[in-house]
Amino acid sequence: MVARAHARLAAHARLAGDGERSRPATGRSRTRVWVWALSSAVATAAIVIAATLVANLVSAPAPVLVQPRNNELLDLADRVARLPERKGAYWREVIITGERISAGGYDLLTRQRIERTAPLDSAERSMLQTSVPSALPASAPDERAWRAAGAPARIKPRCPKDNPADECRPIRIADQPQGCEWRDGDDARVGDHSVADLTLADLAAIPADRNGLLAKLRDFHRIWQSRGFEQPFEEFLPLAGNLLSMPIRPQLRAAILRLLAELPGTKVYGTAADPLGRQALSVTFTRDSEQPQSRGSKSLPAYTRTLLDMETGTTLARASYVPSGSRGDILTYYSAQAPETGWIASRPIPPKSCKVR
Repeated sequence: MVARAHARLAAHARLAGDGERSRPATGRSRTRVWVWALSSAVATAAIVIAATLVANLVSAPAPVLVQPRNNELLDLADRVARLPERKGAYWREVIITGERISAGGYDLLTRQRIERTAPLDSAERSMLQTSVPSALPASAPDERAWRAAGAPARIKPRCPKDNPADECRPIRIADQPQGCEWRDGDDARVGDHSVADLTLADLAAIPADRNGLLAKLRDFHRIWQSRGFEQPFEEFLPLAGNLLSMPIRPQLRAAILRLLAELPGTKVYGTAADPLGRQALSVTFTRDSEQPQSRGSKSLPAYTRTLLDMETGTTLARASYVPSGSRGDILTYYSAQAPETGWIASRPIPPKSCKVR
């Protein structure tokens, strides 16, 4: 169970770069790729052309200054850059994931809690705890349909033929006990693994200046390509946004926000509530896609949002939705950092049932 959850942590790249992962050479991945061009180059070209027209045509209008793109992200970066760095002896990461599934006649929202505590000192041990996925009716009408069906305590989701059998097992309509693993400290990778397998020391070594950051991202891109992906560096760049969910210092977070603000696929949608009810800045770094409204159903136009904390620039959640007319947009999948995520000073105490690895 814990092994599957550990794989699920790595599989959070399902929402990588706003929910989509680049397509490998084998063609099995579902990620879209994006075309990248620096907006500063566009602005420069526009100003040069306008200046030429003014020089040669006396009656030509004065050039219009191009406004910076994604001002909300740039303003957020300025605020984040002024924050003090906080650090403790351990990084505690609590992830809540949820997915809409169809049970035939009603929909359910699954829920799983994954907690990892990683030590700053690799001589210490890390701990991984995970709950068995549970589910609840997705809405009031779904709850009525579930109760009309006898309120079953175990649901067998409707799954397509190509889904792994492990993902189509019956799900209980109740919270379950957690599994636990007590691991070596050098196995303490953090984040969703979509950029690279990173430790706290790796994150601390990423430069916060623009050129240094780009150079390090090129290193990560080479790792990405070694895994079988063929996309060029420009199409890999939006995945830098996945670092925003990790324990990085404010100055590096600000540098990443500024870099992302330049990408043509980046768009800010204002404030919105994340799946846990927190107000956040809603953004996307990639194009929208299509995905099933619920597991086993037909693919529909969908969109994915990254929801950023408006004070720290940290990713609070990534969530995917499909439009549903009068019903409003339907949440289909999310991965959210729980409020208890953060640096702690005390060594975690593993439960007696925790397995040593």
